[in-house]
Order: sequence, then structure tokens, then C-alpha cells
Amino acid sequence: MKSIVQHLVQLIAVICLVGSIHLITILKFNYNVTFLQLFVMYSVNAGLAVFGYLGIRFMYALKTQAEGFAFLLGSFVKFGVLYVLFLDNGFLAVTNPKEVFMHVFVPYVISLIWEIWVLANILNAPPKTA
Repeated sequence: MKSIVQHLVQLIAVICLVGSIHLITILKFNYNVTFLQLFVMYSVNAGLAVFGYLGIRFMYALKTQAEGFAFLLGSFVKFGVLYVLFLDNGFLAVTNPKEVFMHVFVPYVISLIWEIWVLANILNAPPKTA
């Protein structure tokens, strides 16, 4: 339980740090993305990352050795949800589609890197002795 809380705190810290840098960059270069839109993108990404992480932890607790499949399924679902929510329905009223993609892709990549790092830590951890 301690490692789950530790991993989730790390996720929140990374997302807040990168989100702040992303917001400062947007304000500096005057992109047509509002703070609320960026906040929603990062929040949805964080929620999906937590969902994927809990799926990986659930598979690890079942001792099924399917953590990698849970990761792949979580990544597939996350990309589908992000595409439908942000890229397909015009949530971001920006005229440049490349700009929209980059604002969705940055939080996706950050949470993906975190998930890969956590999965590697879980799989490389020594087995617990009873």
C-alpha cells in the first residue's frame, strides 16, 4: 500500500511540474489554449494514468504475470479516450491541428513515461517473502 501511495504522489508531482512548464510556455508564446482546457487535458490524462496503474497493480496482486498486457490495454484505452475527447470533437477551438495534437500529446507522453517507469520498478522488484 505504501508503494501505491508513493507512486501516485510521484505521478501528481510530475504532472504538476510538467503542466506548469507547459502553461508557462503557452503563456509566453500566446497559443490559443486556455488554462481550463490545459487543466482538463492534464486531469483526464492523470485520471487515465491512475486507472492504468491500478490495473497493473491488480494484475500484479493476482500473480498472473499479465502486468505488461494490462499496461498495453491501458495505453490503448487512454489513447482512444484522448482522441475521442480532445482531437475528434473540437474541444480545443484552435485553427492549427498540429497545435492541438501537441497540447494533447505532451500530457500523454509524460504519463506514459511515468507508467513505463513504474511498471519497470514493479517487475524488477524482488519478490515478497511470506
